[in-house]
Amino acid sequence: MARLVCLANSERPGGQCIAGIDLDTREWIRPVPRDLDAVPMARCIVDDKFLAPLDIIELDYLRPREPSMYQRENRIIRNWNWSIVGRFRKADLPALCDDTAPILHTASDRVPPAFLDKLSAAQSSSLQLVRPRRLRFEHDHRQQHRWRARFTDAAGNEYFLPITDVGTTRRLGGGVPINPKSILTVSLSKPWTPSDRSKPALCYKLVAAVMEV
Repeated sequence: MARLVCLANSERPGGQCIAGIDLDTREWIRPVPRDLDAVPMARCIVDDKFLAPLDIIELDYLRPREPSMYQRENRIIRNWNWSIVGRFRKADLPALCDDTAPILHTASDRVPPAFLDKLSAAQSSSLQLVRPRRLRFEHDHRQQHRWRARFTDAAGNEYFLPITDVGTTRRLGGGVPINPKSILTVSLSKPWTPSDRSKPALCYKLVAAVMEV
């Protein structure tokens, strides 16, 4: 059984995206069902509790025979015998952060698939735990019920990324302030194209978790 500190349980089409760091190997892991990209919502309730960032969970996973080209952290869920065995200390979270800049390969909110195609497995990543600079939260001007995080990285590059962390969007929508010193999990989507099919498919960056420390 692996021990995973949950660092994201966020919305995605078809269910939830769960991701975290294996406490034994220090590798990022995104557990996914064998034939799906999303974890069904019902499976996110573990020990009668909705799985939340900083929960430590035990689970079995295995490496896929053919790794995902754009999300190499994906691991196949072997069974649903998950259990919550503790909570990760907020004070220890900064030690897991990666201040590499730019965040997830580019200094913008997207990455061309062709760029990722050229990277080795060791170079490619789709998850990063970051300490943002000048973090603030703003309404998405296209969808007022959604929120975005505006911040800069260690090199001064600015990002304005959609938030898929349900707990955070609920708090922001209710007027509850969030500490600007929070730590973010930034995730990279698989290639996706908007409704305008004339535009190329791109991998977009999302804020999958906001954790106050």
